[in-house]
Amino acid sequence: MLTARNLHDPRLLHFLAIEEHRAGSPRWNLETLTLVATYERPDMPIAAARLSEARADKLTAAALPNPTLSFRPAYNTTTTIPSPWKVGPIVSFLIRSFGVRPALIARARARAAAAREAIAATAWRLRGKVRAALVSLWAAKRADRLSVTALAIARRSRTVMTQRFKAGMVSAADLTMATLAEEHAQFAAAASHRRLSLARTRLATTLELPVAALDHVRFDLRGISRPQPAGRLGPLIHAALIRRPEVLAALARYRAAQATLRLQIARQYPSVDIGPGYRYDQGDNKFMLAVSLPLPILNQNQGPIARARAARRVAAEEFLATQARVLGQIERARADWKASNAELGSARRIRASAADVLARRRTESRAGEIGRLRLLGAENAFVKAEQKSLVASVHQREALGELESALYHPFLIAAGTH
Repeated sequence: MLTARNLHDPRLLHFLAIEEHRAGSPRWNLETLTLVATYERPDMPIAAARLSEARADKLTAAALPNPTLSFRPAYNTTTTIPSPWKVGPIVSFLIRSFGVRPALIARARARAAAAREAIAATAWRLRGKVRAALVSLWAAKRADRLSVTALAIARRSRTVMTQRFKAGMVSAADLTMATLAEEHAQFAAAASHRRLSLARTRLATTLELPVAALDHVRFDLRGISRPQPAGRLGPLIHAALIRRPEVLAALARYRAAQATLRLQIARQYPSVDIGPGYRYDQGDNKFMLAVSLPLPILNQNQGPIARARAARRVAAEEFLATQARVLGQIERARADWKASNAELGSARRIRASAADVLARRRTESRAGEIGRLRLLGAENAFVKAEQKSLVASVHQREALGELESALYHPFLIAAGTH
């Protein structure tokens, strides 16, 4: 049952041990959870079934046609001596025209190659979905911790303001503003808890697991916390344009279309049926050799040839369109990645300034030079800077994730796992 699925299923753990080539408890990181997704989601069995279908077509294309056995008994009512019967078997063998069988095999092989690349593309798309869900969970956990810290600061500030109001040091309006700030912090914390719950649900849905299956699971998010540097993108872009599964699948479909054209050209020359046979003809033993073939005098298979040639042109244009689509995806991801790096750099500078101010305020507070409210204000400013830095970090990791999807190259992995 779907509701009974969990990460401790012995069959799943056996599958992970085989795929990762190691024993023991798995680390629940991006790579392992991607394998869980390929194991649980229906996308991969569908793609695998299509590959099996294509492989069966290869067997069919390579097989020789079976001979045909036929009987044509006849009875002559006017002659009874020596026998009124005419009967005998005829076995017909189809001899295909030159080039038909190789073309059929080539087309089947190309379609099988396209099906194999479809499996790789499906697995990579699943990885992208798992990666996005893990980035969302990573961000939600950090945001939740920051919202709790911000709420604690707001509560301490309201407590100080209450004490000062009772001492007649601040007005009722100042106390109301502190209370309102605390309520805003409570609302932000509640919203953060909600986002964390939704992030867990998103990950469970991506893995085709019930949410309860993620309880007490310790996720390894080091690859997201400290992603690999992108480095030089030129070689990766070149490789993606020729090696991405979608590109290879489009190339395989073009090869299948080319093989279909070869097949239709070969079929303009007729196949031959040869049928050796024996007949018992009213007491006489007769041996025959029947030969039949269509006469290509009205058409030479020009319609199917023209259609196959047009289909090959379509496949060629689809291949170019696939490459253009991949290049466009790469350019968008690279632009987003560069912009997000600039955003993250700005956020980190703000955070560093806020940390410097907080350090000075703490020194001044220990020396008795400032009161608690100024220190709490500096702490609150630092938390807000942390939140801005987190938003920029999430944008940067989302952009890096899109870049790895476009380049078919992992970046959001822990050091030493690639």
